[in-house]
Amino acid sequence: MRRPRRNRTSAVAAALAVLLGTALVAVYSPAVAQQAFPSKPIRIVVPFSAGGGGDAIARRIAARLGERTGVTVVVDNRAGASGNIGAELVVRSAPDGYTLLSASSTYGIQAGVGKPPFDPVRDVTPIITLSSSHPVIIVNPNSPYRTLRDLIDAAKRQPDTLTYGTAGVGAIAHMTFESMSALAGIRMRHVPYKGSSGALTDVLGGSIDVTSSNPVVSTPLIRAGRLRGLVTGGPTRYPGLPDVPTSAEAGLPGFEPSDWKAWLGPKGIPPDVVAKLNSELNAILKEKDFGAVLEADGATPVGGTPAQLLALIKSDMERWRALVRDRKIRLD
Repeated sequence: MRRPRRNRTSAVAAALAVLLGTALVAVYSPAVAQQAFPSKPIRIVVPFSAGGGGDAIARRIAARLGERTGVTVVVDNRAGASGNIGAELVVRSAPDGYTLLSASSTYGIQAGVGKPPFDPVRDVTPIITLSSSHPVIIVNPNSPYRTLRDLIDAAKRQPDTLTYGTAGVGAIAHMTFESMSALAGIRMRHVPYKGSSGALTDVLGGSIDVTSSNPVVSTPLIRAGRLRGLVTGGPTRYPGLPDVPTSAEAGLPGFEPSDWKAWLGPKGIPPDVVAKLNSELNAILKEKDFGAVLEADGATPVGGTPAQLLALIKSDMERWRALVRDRKIRLD
């Protein structure tokens, strides 16, 4: 009877050893320990104040991304230095895909002609281009400028007197008005803010003459009669603003400023995480109801690959360098 007892004891010990070994492998194996992405909240840093076009689009997409992935996706506004404060925060964050930058054409401008405290190409991981749009030139509804020609004529009569507000020096709105001024042969006075919402507020209050806005923000206000749209920057009228003429119709052909929105991350995000984010965001942009919402407000869903976003940033850098050089624009 003793031998069977020893056999049973040995069998139990062997089973325990196997179980313990399996548990240790599970604890210490990187493959098992690594959780599928995403497994915790994702933060989207918008480098301008709340209320702007980039903020509105970021919040809409963040909500959809949260629904699809089952994690919280929060938007964090970090305004200042023409977007560089928020961008640097993301660049210096952990490259794990949980902190991303909501970038725009302003990022391309700063990359090409600004002085960001990081390398805007080598220090980031492109994720996806989200949307593109053409800004709307807007004034207070009580403004004496009822058309773009009214504004241009007044600026010619009073050089450096009319004021235009933007989200900051080197922001896309700044370049929009510099482009318009070059084509029209006028000079206006730039009033920079920490975000487009500040400029919009002061146009609504009558403190400055004019600003440029993403149609996602300006369309509802124009429809409500709180703003007057002078011109849309695209080649055709927006469905949501059928009474606002294109630049060609308004007498300034060739004036077609554009603004893109995209998400970037810090350098070194694992390829599988980039692929997951890109796939989820492409799927959101292809949803018919979501695309319809953006298009109604004048923004076109884009999507695509990280490589396409990187190419867009590089082409914008060259484009804005040429304008700054030709206009002798100071960005400091």
